[in-house]
Amino acid sequence: MKKRLFLLLSVAGFMAMSSIASAQERSCNRACLADLLDKYLNAVIAHDPAKAPLVVGFRQTENSIATPLGEGLWRTTTALGEVQRRFYDPINGGAAYWGLIKEGAGSAVVSVRVRIENREISEAEWLIGRPSHDGMTGEPGKVLIGIDYLIANPPPPMRVVPPKDRVSRQALMAIVNSYFDGITNHSPNLAIAHPGCIRLENGAKASGNPLPPNRLNDGGLNGIGDCRSGTGSFDVALVAARRYHVVDEEAQVVVASAVFIRTPGVAKRRNHFMDILYIDGGKLRSLYAAMFYVPPTQPVPNWPPYDSNFPLAADFGPTK
Repeated sequence: MKKRLFLLLSVAGFMAMSSIASAQERSCNRACLADLLDKYLNAVIAHDPAKAPLVVGFRQTENSIATPLGEGLWRTTTALGEVQRRFYDPINGGAAYWGLIKEGAGSAVVSVRVRIENREISEAEWLIGRPSHDGMTGEPGKVLIGIDYLIANPPPPMRVVPPKDRVSRQALMAIVNSYFDGITNHSPNLAIAHPGCIRLENGAKASGNPLPPNRLNDGGLNGIGDCRSGTGSFDVALVAARRYHVVDEEAQVVVASAVFIRTPGVAKRRNHFMDILYIDGGKLRSLYAAMFYVPPTQPVPNWPPYDSNFPLAADFGPTK
């Protein structure tokens, strides 16, 4: 009886150790995520998907359009640019790069999030702002972008926030969600943000300008607009398809994306963006977007569970 019990305990112990070893093999800490993100970026620069540990069925989109291996950025990217930031989330297996890439003699503002499963890369989603892209009204070359301004005014350097100064993962996402709610509900007071918070869109300055006399209560600090300003008159009906790709608790940064659905009747294009949002002391301090203006018939973000966010139809046709 004792011998049998000993054998059972030995088998159970072996299975437990095997299970722990298997879980450790599948998990990916910050160092692991950093290594895999860099391998992926280096593979893109080298124009060689074989240099990255991609799963069978790896999926990549560029401005919400699925891109075959070896095409798109795999061909055009020649180097990373002057501004580079990386973020990691061991809890959900996500890593992200935000900054500049070189495409020959030109540059683009980008954000890319990758998903890691069993130490392989299964997804990559790029948001790209190029000077040649269409603007809000569809006019070529009119996208909001400021590469030189971004180089002169980059996001904060990579950081490790002391544990005593951090808020929880859930709080970080709630703070970002409050910012999106402020836009949807046209209320700057909904956003949990520091007065004077900063926003850059494709590197271009989108805050820090004097507020008109009739908008002095529209966010801002001492009459100067901030990241909340403009929500009172913003022609956005909904901040849709909100997704939280990377919650970097160590850096107190969230990498999130969403789609601006325009108010019905407004001719401006939707805006699909991926933000990096810095939280200090439990409030939003600054955010930096990579974005593009979406053609009217293009489904965005083209990732489950939000495969197709089309604008509302102006006229659904006659009814019987």
